[in-house]
Amino acid sequence: MNKKLIALAIASAFVAPVAMADSGNVTIYGEFAASVDSVDGGGYGATSAAVPPVGGILANVSSSERRARVSSNNSFLGFKGSEDLGNGLSAIWQYEQSIAIDQQNINDSSAFGAIGGGNQSRRTTFVGLADKQWGTVQLGIIDTPFKTSTGPLDPFGQHTLADYRSIMGMIGGTNLASIRAQNAVQYISPNMSGFTVKALYSASNEMGNDTGNAAGVVTSVTNPHFYSISGAYADGPLYAALAYEENKGVPNTAAVSDFTLKNWRAGVGYKFGDLKIGLGYERIKGDGNTTGATAVHDLSRGAWYLPVSYQMGSNTLKLAYTKAGSSNQKNVAGADLSGSDGAKQWSLGVDHAMSKRTSVYALYTQVRNDTNGSYALGGGATGISVVSPASYGANPSGFSVGMIHAF
Repeated sequence: MNKKLIALAIASAFVAPVAMADSGNVTIYGEFAASVDSVDGGGYGATSAAVPPVGGILANVSSSERRARVSSNNSFLGFKGSEDLGNGLSAIWQYEQSIAIDQQNINDSSAFGAIGGGNQSRRTTFVGLADKQWGTVQLGIIDTPFKTSTGPLDPFGQHTLADYRSIMGMIGGTNLASIRAQNAVQYISPNMSGFTVKALYSASNEMGNDTGNAAGVVTSVTNPHFYSISGAYADGPLYAALAYEENKGVPNTAAVSDFTLKNWRAGVGYKFGDLKIGLGYERIKGDGNTTGATAVHDLSRGAWYLPVSYQMGSNTLKLAYTKAGSSNQKNVAGADLSGSDGAKQWSLGVDHAMSKRTSVYALYTQVRNDTNGSYALGGGATGISVVSPASYGANPSGFSVGMIHAF
């Protein structure tokens, strides 16, 4: 009798928490995206003598040979749920975690307000309230409206080496505009006949640590701020978006203080039967208080994105072209620090849908850097294992064959 009571008590200890979790309101989802890649940094050669201050990622790189690899490509696992609170109001939550199914380190590098190493969740994670009439409020780690505004235009998506964020949002090897903001609160309006507004604010200095280091140099940002807003229209064959973002988030140093980025982005896409075309444009502009001949006082860079895709039954042909102009970086005296540091990216691929949730693909993509360009494939904002250029002006490329399974 005592043994039966003990067994019942143990079983109850496991069953009760599951019942209290109300598992009927929890959805488990995710995507696995593995590929076999053949990548090349673009040949051999010494680094250029003209090193762009913002994009200077190649100081210790002299060559990069062709190599094979297996990539995880932003595979992730997520949990989300909701609770009906009545009168059209619901409590909502989401947790996402990156999953490395290869040797890749899933800790994204921190850049201008992005997620840094050491955080538990690597992807969008929040809790909030959703109202059918008034919209949604989220608190947590959230992709910015600027980042998500033109994402629907990219036919290669976030799970391949041809991700358009190798150039869009970047200057050289530095991510300046494709950010997953931490300490964030976001409002999403209701869908108003296809039109939706997003507005996000990130608490950039919630620790209150605007103090100097032991050497007396201020290492944090004076009165930092970050906000991002977008408006998007999606109805039938038309998609259009406009976004703006302001980020005073660059730490003070002896040479650079309170650098502020003011970025805007626009995009439009249209579907003609089985043919989809799009056009995206962004302008990244920054300025700050600087001293010294090598410190960036201001910069301005524009970039274009042109995607095309055509569906033939279960197969989809994809082509994309991206072009970034020179960053026009100048010091306080107005001298040009950037030289010719723009780049172009070509991507060509085909997808085959094996089911609604499983597809396989093959693609080729290449970044062609200008003389002092340092754009890489992957890395930065993409979450894809980086293929760095062998030298300034080199052309990293990759051929990739993979599969994506969503659940």
